[in-house]
Amino acid sequence: MKNSLFKDKSKEIERDIAILLAKVTHHIHPEIVKYIAEKNIDFKKSFEEFCHPNLNFDDFFYQGSDCVFPGIRRPINSEKKHLKKWKNNIYEKDGTIFNDNTYPRHLWTYLAVDKLYTGALWKESSLNQFELAHVFGHKEDERELEKKVFENFDSSTKPYSLFTSASNVVLIPKGFAKPTDQMINVKKCFYKRHLDLYGNNIIGIGEFNNSFVPDWYDQVECEWEKPILPLDWKLKIDNLLKYREKHLKEKYDKYLSRA
Repeated sequence: MKNSLFKDKSKEIERDIAILLAKVTHHIHPEIVKYIAEKNIDFKKSFEEFCHPNLNFDDFFYQGSDCVFPGIRRPINSEKKHLKKWKNNIYEKDGTIFNDNTYPRHLWTYLAVDKLYTGALWKESSLNQFELAHVFGHKEDERELEKKVFENFDSSTKPYSLFTSASNVVLIPKGFAKPTDQMINVKKCFYKRHLDLYGNNIIGIGEFNNSFVPDWYDQVECEWEKPILPLDWKLKIDNLLKYREKHLKEKYDKYLSRA
């Protein structure tokens, strides 16, 4: 039986919520995304030499991929039970490394203070005022909206790379991120913003059907916070990428030496 006493009026304020989020959301600058994608072309060659033999490279190194930590992904609940301690451990079935939200934060701390993420540093750098949000789903069971609004959706692709994708992780003040998960029209606005900033660099999707964009999006478009290029950003990204190669090699070498 429908409840006619208490009305859901959320649709009436979606535009206002989208405008507010546009004003406070930080995206990684397109120049940084482009730089990481270019570096990944060469990194794939060295990564192939030391990663787990069961790992599918194409999940992480497709054309335009800006994945910062290939091999790293979030597990679904049914996968966690296969490992007593799943966090930061390798999943034998596909060679990926399970993580919570540690790895996506490394990019932001390197850009802010040129250092590896730690809980103390997150607070010290004032990044603890924010939380991370993923624009596109990075788990197979989180891509229902993408299937509806993008043409030629390829359900055979794994979206694992989007977990640490530089363009897919945004910084939003604490308490503001939930609408990007739950409100469909707000999510569509973030899709549109992503495409305007970076083009279509998302695995498994074709052209975006613009008819799904809310008719009030033009009011949101002019409100987006402009991405910034931090001082010495290229040096900071180089330091991050040096760390990722050393870290991932040690991670996989340690596992394979025990196998």
